[in-house]
Amino acid sequence: MAMNSNKIGKYILMVSAPVFVLSLLSMFFVESMQEAVGGILILSSYILFCVSLSLIFYNSIPLKRKQAIKVISIISGLLFTIGWCFKFMRWPGASILVITSNFLFSFGCLPLIMKSRYEKRITLVSEKTLILSIADMISISLIINGLLFKFMHWPAGLQLIQVGIVTLVITFIFWNISFRKEVKLRLVAEEKLKETLTEVEEKQKEITDSINYAKRIQEAILPSFDFIKTHLPNSFIYYQPKDIVAGDFYWAEKVNSDFFIAAADCTGHGVPGALVSVVCCNALNRTVNEFKLTDPGKILDKTRELVLESFSKNGGDIKDGMDISLISINGNTIKWAGANNPLWYYQNNELKEIKANKQPIGKTDHAEPFTTHTIDLQKGDSLYLFTDGFADQFGGPKGKKFKYKQLGDLLASSNDLSISEQHLTLKNTLNSWRGKLEQVDDICVIGIRV
Repeated sequence: MAMNSNKIGKYILMVSAPVFVLSLLSMFFVESMQEAVGGILILSSYILFCVSLSLIFYNSIPLKRKQAIKVISIISGLLFTIGWCFKFMRWPGASILVITSNFLFSFGCLPLIMKSRYEKRITLVSEKTLILSIADMISISLIINGLLFKFMHWPAGLQLIQVGIVTLVITFIFWNISFRKEVKLRLVAEEKLKETLTEVEEKQKEITDSINYAKRIQEAILPSFDFIKTHLPNSFIYYQPKDIVAGDFYWAEKVNSDFFIAAADCTGHGVPGALVSVVCCNALNRTVNEFKLTDPGKILDKTRELVLESFSKNGGDIKDGMDISLISINGNTIKWAGANNPLWYYQNNELKEIKANKQPIGKTDHAEPFTTHTIDLQKGDSLYLFTDGFADQFGGPKGKKFKYKQLGDLLASSNDLSISEQHLTLKNTLNSWRGKLEQVDDICVIGIRV
């Protein structure tokens, strides 16, 4: 739009400027041009001249407008003052200095001033405001140059003044009418905006209250730290949701002599992830309490069956589910099974890994029975169950992922610390790594030392 205005302004300037100059010169050489015809030529060409310069100036404003206004005003004022001094002393060049200062102010400074006024006046009808601002500038310029023409005894001076005054009065009337209408429209718009914002705030509060209540429900579903510490005194759970509620969750249950604990990552995070976690957590509870299964692989098989059953009740094609790392502890013997998430354990000064089955607890194209792995532990050995939130966190000097390799190195290097100190090391390391970056996913890491 600015480019089009500039082009139009330049085209008008190419036509109007020569006509304006020639019409002025004709006054000195063609007697018949002195009055009516000459006045029409000057007025028409002058107005076009003003319009063209206005369009160019409005779209070619320097960044430091205030400084430009000051500089042009000072130069114009100095030339005007010097010109009048020359005229008083009857020195040659007085007329040139006065005319130059007048034109410099009219076509250099005035458009900048009007541009500033225009920007302050913009409310709801910017196009109308632009037209009225240009009209203001032209009318003031007509009056200023009309006075100059009159003073220099040039023809059409009176016509310039008359047209300028009439234009100024008309624009003033339109400004007043337009301003009142726009103020009314603005008040109406502001009132509607206020009502909308109030409604949005109320809805936001309702949503936030609902999510906070959902958090309380989710926390009630999660096993308590006291329950876990009772059966696994030398353990930690690093649990940090991305949002108020989470798709990650930890699960624990005691059945006879077997203690089950798992770290699970459901599809998504926030509210959708939390809803999926409720379904998956309920399926785990039913599997061990209702169906009395104790083998981790069979538990995951049954849990998958129950999750698919829950999601298929409405007849839809829901592909949500979870990745999970599940262990069963009985003395120094553990049994483990995993869906996409592995098991890490530190034994004989080495961090070892048992890979999970590459399938989720949910819908998959090639479902297979989950594999149960058995490990005999020794005193001092450590177990780690986790979701992908820690390794996938962006941060560091280059803003890259933390990655599993670095997580494994961190767990291995901090294995000599107490389990609580290792927990604190994980938290501090991740916070330092993340810095000011947003947490990208829910985080769940479980550490157990025999």
